[in-house]
Amino acid sequence: MKIILAVVLVGGMVSVFAFIENTGHAPSLLKTSAQYVKEYSLPDGTGPNALLVDDSGTVWISASNSGNLLSLDPSRGGITNYKIKDYSEPQNVKGNSTMIWTMVQDLDGYIWFAELGMKSIWQLDPKIDTFHVIHSETGAPFQMKVGKNHDIWFTTLRGDTIGVVEKSINGNYTVTSFDVGNNTTPAGLYLKDDSIWTANIGTQNILQYKINTENDLVKDISLIGTIPKSNVTIFSSPTDLHLDKNSVWLTEHGTSFLTRYDMDTGKITRYPTSANNFHTVTLPFWIHGTENGKYLWFNEHQGNKIGCFDVKNKTLVEYSILSVPKDGYLTYPLNLYQDPKDEKIVWFSEWNTDKVGMIDGHIQIPFNIVPSTRNVVLSSNSPDYSIDVDVQGNSENSNPVSLNASSSITSTAELGNLTVKFMPNLVDISHDQKVKVSIHDGGVDPGNYTMGISATDGYVTKTEFLELSVVK
Repeated sequence: MKIILAVVLVGGMVSVFAFIENTGHAPSLLKTSAQYVKEYSLPDGTGPNALLVDDSGTVWISASNSGNLLSLDPSRGGITNYKIKDYSEPQNVKGNSTMIWTMVQDLDGYIWFAELGMKSIWQLDPKIDTFHVIHSETGAPFQMKVGKNHDIWFTTLRGDTIGVVEKSINGNYTVTSFDVGNNTTPAGLYLKDDSIWTANIGTQNILQYKINTENDLVKDISLIGTIPKSNVTIFSSPTDLHLDKNSVWLTEHGTSFLTRYDMDTGKITRYPTSANNFHTVTLPFWIHGTENGKYLWFNEHQGNKIGCFDVKNKTLVEYSILSVPKDGYLTYPLNLYQDPKDEKIVWFSEWNTDKVGMIDGHIQIPFNIVPSTRNVVLSSNSPDYSIDVDVQGNSENSNPVSLNASSSITSTAELGNLTVKFMPNLVDISHDQKVKVSIHDGGVDPGNYTMGISATDGYVTKTEFLELSVVK
């Protein structure tokens, strides 16, 4: 390895940077019959977690088990391996110690990331392949987002703080943290106008803070909004959030739901992920979406799928991850990142298979489902209901689809005391067919729920949602 040293002024101190001569590795592109997903094999033992698509299209990947950073060029192939090390500092990333959960690229082109559990934030200059470490007294970022003024906001999760990295006029960086209360456990964050919103696992709520500035630098933050307004618990481990007009979208990691909170009415609508073969909670985690975008992407830690939610039409498409780990059946897509130039392209990491994958949401799925109604009412006098679902295909399609149902009645998205039968439940999509769906209330508690009607060919799943009211 060839190392060239350079001395520069950073943060008012003299720092020595190392220019690293990198070693290459050719990834293998896995060929599968699922045309929507491309998977790239990484070196054994990589343990990929955080990833980032930079403004040039390069995919950066954290290697949790080796203390390295990898870069993947999807167009030409090949992986470059970078040892994370600042030669001016004794503290460096330690392999097998902690996980890198977040990576962002700032407006200057620098890439930022951090090891959870450590008190350091790392900066990479991808133009000259140099790393620099900055200390954070309250802990390393769990999630980071880039603001409008070259600032980088972050949550510390275990540190119960929100922090910001700011660049001064002379090019130096400072880290400031703000205490948000014991056991708050802030995870995801969202920046909008002069506010920062956080999803808090410990207090099970969403908090909005106003960012107060002085002389173009952050002075402090002040709490201006709480969801819910009372101390009543209405969420289950909210992990990440996205704002869209009057809606707060969030993942409830203790459930199988993508959840919408209406800020005007306080109404909560939970959209269940589709039924899975593992009979387990799917654990949605991160959300990615563009401002005023059409789609929300989220990863399911235990669903073997990546979800794409159509915000306008309120429909869900889930893409199956076909790879399985050597010692189990569940693949853990710990992280995902939306292509900054294309909201229908998303990348995800497979922590326990040593792969990363890319989903092309532009590819049209070969079938569609259209329910005859969007509203179902069940009561003690009328516990049964039936609807028709048009399953649409064409003569070029050969794989049949199976139909199933999910609901927000239980946190696992299972049906509880609701019975749903499809006649038939396996459909040939070489031509359009009509399926009869019978719904029976076997003792569901009164309330308003969301029911999902799904069709899947094993590679992709389409879900349409119905409003389900149970009255007694």
